[in-house]
Amino acid sequence: MKDLHVAGWQGDIHWADSAANLAEWEARWAEAPQADLYLLPETFATGFATRPEELSAVATGSDGGAPAASLKRWAASMHAWVGGSIFVREENGRYRNRFFLAGPSGEVHTYDKRHLFRIAGEAEHFDGGEERIVVTVDGWRLLLAVCYDLRFPVWLRQTPGIPEYDGMLIPANWPEARQSAWDTLLRARAMENQCYVLGVNRIGEDGFGVQHAGGTASIGPWGDVLATGQSGKSGWVTSTWEAVHLAAVRKRYPFLGDADAFTIG
Repeated sequence: MKDLHVAGWQGDIHWADSAANLAEWEARWAEAPQADLYLLPETFATGFATRPEELSAVATGSDGGAPAASLKRWAASMHAWVGGSIFVREENGRYRNRFFLAGPSGEVHTYDKRHLFRIAGEAEHFDGGEERIVVTVDGWRLLLAVCYDLRFPVWLRQTPGIPEYDGMLIPANWPEARQSAWDTLLRARAMENQCYVLGVNRIGEDGFGVQHAGGTASIGPWGDVLATGQSGKSGWVTSTWEAVHLAAVRKRYPFLGDADAFTIG
């Protein structure tokens, strides 16, 4: 497989205002760097607006509505993959935090966030996902995850033996108060799974008064930080994931073959 050029956007999000956020994104692509894959923050179109009255206003249908249609359009225009998460409403009236990853040929893959952040009311109104999703992008097998999933290594762990994925994508709204955890866990997930990781986080104050500093980062399979966003600053964070380097790391230290086998109940 060839090297993969990835880019993550670190920026503020208008609270519960999909139209305003999507309008800004329409203008933003003109200055986007060249990449094979672009990752936007969690709930890039609305922010983490989980109050009941906000959810009913901002959640889309299960297909992701206008935000998902925008991801598909941007992927086609950029000739690349574009992803981010969206609040969707199911037919039973419950919600899911759904990661949409759109490809340049019109394909769309989805993953539902497994671990729900009860501190912000997500667990009260949302259902968690039950299936891990690995998507192949230009020969790279990429595991999809969302924000709080990062804290749960068993869910994200490689299958013992031959690795089932080569990179991990994690859009987030991770608070500045727990920034050190974000920085550390991104590196830990990369090291323990011998993979690349792209974690994309927002900045600014949300509708709950929670501050976010960013810390968007691309991490290598040694746990090395390849690129990171400046604290509190908007902009693209770009990096190249090297296929030959990944293979060399796994060949030199094939410790995944010694990992414990387990199943998730």
